[in-house]
Amino acid sequence: MKKLASCLLALALLGAAPAFADDDELERDDDEIEQVIPPAKVEGQVDQSGAEPLDISRIEVTTETPADQFLNATTPLYVALFLGTIGLVVVTLVTQGRGNSSSD
Repeated sequence: MKKLASCLLALALLGAAPAFADDDELERDDDEIEQVIPPAKVEGQVDQSGAEPLDISRIEVTTETPADQFLNATTPLYVALFLGTIGLVVVTLVTQGRGNSSSD
């Protein structure tokens, strides 16, 4: 049992050996040539709005996140659903209460 545990531990350490490698071993050779590929230019597909300057007066700075905007938009829906559910429960209880008392 001890041999099996030690073999598994040795395999785990050998498998993790690349994680412990030095950064010096992973550096590039000087023979490699680094190339930068320029963006492709296709005629007729230029973004016209990208060429227009920004209108500073239309920029809004806010601390509201998209999650806050979603919550603000859906809160009235949740309140309406909650009140409708409560109304249905009340109506159901009232109608069942009438049905049971009239049969007695």
